[in-house]
Amino acid sequence: MLLIYLSYKGNIWEQIIRISFILEMINTVPFIITIFWPPLRNLFIPVFLNCWLAKCVLENMINDLHRAIQRTQSAMFNQVIILICTLLCLVFTGMCGIQHLERAGENLSLFKSFYFCIVTFSTVGYGDVTPKIWPSQLLVVIMICVALVVLPLQFEELVYLWMERQKSGGNYSRHRAQTEKHVVLCVSSLKIDLLMDFLNEFYAHPRLQDYYVVILCPTEMDIQVRRVLQIPLWSQRVIYLQGSALKDQDLMRAKMDDAEACFILSSRNEVDRTAADHQTILRAWAVKDFAPNCPLYVQILKPENKFHVKFADHVVCEEEFKYAMLALNCVCPATSTLITLLVHTSRGQ
Repeated sequence: MLLIYLSYKGNIWEQIIRISFILEMINTVPFIITIFWPPLRNLFIPVFLNCWLAKCVLENMINDLHRAIQRTQSAMFNQVIILICTLLCLVFTGMCGIQHLERAGENLSLFKSFYFCIVTFSTVGYGDVTPKIWPSQLLVVIMICVALVVLPLQFEELVYLWMERQKSGGNYSRHRAQTEKHVVLCVSSLKIDLLMDFLNEFYAHPRLQDYYVVILCPTEMDIQVRRVLQIPLWSQRVIYLQGSALKDQDLMRAKMDDAEACFILSSRNEVDRTAADHQTILRAWAVKDFAPNCPLYVQILKPENKFHVKFADHVVCEEEFKYAMLALNCVCPATSTLITLLVHTSRGQ
């Protein structure tokens, strides 16, 4: 009653018709009545229905715990716990209800009732143990109907969360992050030319062959990127995570604090280069705040924005570099060609 009063929001009927309130009334009001009316003390009270109240309390406790410790990606764990608790409550309710109702006919032990519930819910139905009287048979019908309604909804939610998790890439393993070396590539939108340029140049160095590349991007993979990452050459070394570098939860998924380096790149084909630099600056600030010891490599498109990321270990400005190359070309012809060939990896036949 105290909880009903505290959660009252102006509509009393909404509180009264709640399943938890009805179960509370079924299990507590008869106890109070028997205190003042002794002849009713032999009345049977289905206290086993309290398991459903315990299930609700457990769900609230888990949610509060995750909020307190700021656990990330707990939706899948919560749904698994809810599904397991629902199965246990269904079996426990059916077992206790059948065992009690069968007292009017052939006495069933608690173990036989449990055996019957497991066989029934597993759709095996051996038929060696069956309820004999109509109240227990009616209870079995009700429990099967409840299971057919509740369990598919739980499984559907679980499958949906699993598909969303697979789509977002899941998490980079903490054990792998501590035993293997990896770098994180943060981009606003992953294009195939940007990806291939980075992978080819990064893995061209012999010492980097054992490194993993974790891509953190807020958008889904397009078809071209998905096909490239399915190639055996990259599928074992490149991991795609859908997320934003502006969120600590996604940085934790990528294990940014254990990364050997973080690369924040922008596409060369950006229409609004100023907006792209603003996004790069925000990502650089977020990564530096989350993992201050992680070496930071930042690509800036416009020279006037270099000042905002001067804390980064290495900053490359595309326009500044391009104009410097043109100036050197005026002093010494073919300088740009020489530097381009030196910078880019090329393999002779």
